[in-house]
Amino acid sequence: MTRISTLRTSLLAGALLIGLTACNTVPKASTAATVNGVSISKDSFEGFINEFSQIGQLNMPEGIAAGDDVRSILTAIIKENDYKVFLESVGKPVTAAQKKKVAEGIADEKFKTLTPELQNLIINLNAETAAVQELGAPSDADIKKMYEKNPSLTGVMCVSHIVTKEKSTATKVLAELNKGGDFAKLAAKYSTEAAAKKSGGRISGNDPKGVASRCMSLLDYQANFDPLFTAGAIAAKAGTPYGPVQSSFGYHIILVAPFAEVAKDVVAFVKSAPGPLLATGHVTNSPIFVDPAYGRWNPATASIAAK
Repeated sequence: MTRISTLRTSLLAGALLIGLTACNTVPKASTAATVNGVSISKDSFEGFINEFSQIGQLNMPEGIAAGDDVRSILTAIIKENDYKVFLESVGKPVTAAQKKKVAEGIADEKFKTLTPELQNLIINLNAETAAVQELGAPSDADIKKMYEKNPSLTGVMCVSHIVTKEKSTATKVLAELNKGGDFAKLAAKYSTEAAAKKSGGRISGNDPKGVASRCMSLLDYQANFDPLFTAGAIAAKAGTPYGPVQSSFGYHIILVAPFAEVAKDVVAFVKSAPGPLLATGHVTNSPIFVDPAYGRWNPATASIAAK
């Protein structure tokens, strides 16, 4: 059962399906953000913020919401609005039955005090989240096609890197790689990362089921890695050394593994949690713009950053 104490969390877990109008890709004055060319109404969004404050779900001293709270809520609405597009693109849009199931699970009386607009929003948010979680895996061939088009579309990253203190060193490494140099050997020789001598610069992890993998989820990159490094990893083409990319750790040369080298790991990873992984890949690559009053959209973190 959904309790009123989780309503704000529910808002952070779903898609804005109301207060939307067609618009240009750059936000207008009346628009909080645009997602795939569709606008999120600023009036509707700020109205929802005020309602959450009125029912005690959001602290607004002197009637002003904290910037981090506003950005977090708008980020979640953007993501889940993109989930709607994503689900439609894979032929699995949210159904009336799924929405009904969510509505029937909300028992708290405070829910009834909300405007119909916000009630519908919360229902739709939860229904879309559930639909993403329940999504089946694509075929091996479709996973390969996505990865070869853009690895990040799969929600899985299979990356190696060489990090140096000086840009000139990174440039030298890139030149050696472009002449056919061995990435692992060069990582052992030049990288300031202590583990590089053993790992060859590979960044490995576990899939959502806890199975060791040559790869990591894009969500892990967005949540835990330097955003500048993540942006470079997303921009890199599979099989082609990329850089130098400057981060807080130095200058990186990044190599995303070709599909042929990591096919087994990528396919197993995607099939371990297809919905969340593919949805993360979709929102990372979608055209998203935010009104500067709220900050700026950063695909490397899949969130709104402060100015």
